[in-house]
Amino acid sequence: MAIQIKPILQSVAHGANLSYAIQKFGGARSEWLDLSSAVSPFSWWADNKQKVIFPEAVFHDLPSFNDELNQTIQAYYGIAGLAVAGSQAAIQVLPQCFTRATVWVLAGAYGEHAACWRAEGHTVVELTQDEIEVNFLNGTDFPDVLIVVNPGNPSGELFSSADLQQWAKQLATVGGYLVCDEAFIDATPEQSILADDMPANMIVLRSLGKFFGLAGLRFGVLFASDDIRAALAQRIGPWPLAGASMWLAQQALKDIAWQCAQRQRLQECSGAMREALTSFNLIGSTSLFCTLAVPNVAAAQVLLAEHKIWTRCFRQQGLLRLGLVQPHELERLRLTLDKLNKPV
Repeated sequence: MAIQIKPILQSVAHGANLSYAIQKFGGARSEWLDLSSAVSPFSWWADNKQKVIFPEAVFHDLPSFNDELNQTIQAYYGIAGLAVAGSQAAIQVLPQCFTRATVWVLAGAYGEHAACWRAEGHTVVELTQDEIEVNFLNGTDFPDVLIVVNPGNPSGELFSSADLQQWAKQLATVGGYLVCDEAFIDATPEQSILADDMPANMIVLRSLGKFFGLAGLRFGVLFASDDIRAALAQRIGPWPLAGASMWLAQQALKDIAWQCAQRQRLQECSGAMREALTSFNLIGSTSLFCTLAVPNVAAAQVLLAEHKIWTRCFRQQGLLRLGLVQPHELERLRLTLDKLNKPV
């Protein structure tokens, strides 16, 4: 029998598909308010592009993880890590590093976690935050791998560092691992569980894209024990990141003054956005997004799209996630959301 192409697995829905929205609902890109990806509207590149000069080598030479990049990662995050092409690259390959396992995943969180572990033949069980907490409190049943997203996406819920540290200890008694996706935590780094004495069974994923407004660089970092980092690096293969991406990420990670200013303006804008949404069913938020519970969430997404506002729809949970809005755009968003509460 001739070899066959493997079947294509069902894809996970994502935000950041503005081209689809334009094709379906019309309008020029400049007319749209894109809130679908929850990437910061304030970009390090936009603030620094006039003074950035790329070295010729980042385009000419094959990329390599040099000592300066590794030192910059350690200085910013406080611990050595493995740079990857966005945290998605690690999410996709990490399940290949383990033998068949039972995996608990925070239900309703970033869908690629469950999908990627299932695709590699692992048994995936999706649990709510309350169910996870009760299971570890009872201490009678543990998975091989626990995956949490902290803060939650789209819920904005937070697990405490104390709980996560305790669960990692409990998992260690059965040879298990805790994976924590911290893609949205850079605005509040004090909530991170990263530490130079991180236990060997803890794996943390970080992303440059959301906080720095640099999602197009595809730069993330995986923090784990040496053997897990080596296993992941071997499976990802050589030259996983473009030289220009690594160099630019390094400049952003070193820019402490910009990071402080970014945290301040994200805090101010997210506070103003939460205040503007008080008359709606706001069920969760972070410094980079607000999430509303909406009765007919698919219809709500369409209504907003008809007014050139593109959002992220979570149909199963009935949630609509809105990326951070700059102050001058808040009134437009609020007035359009008002239409959801009016009969057609």
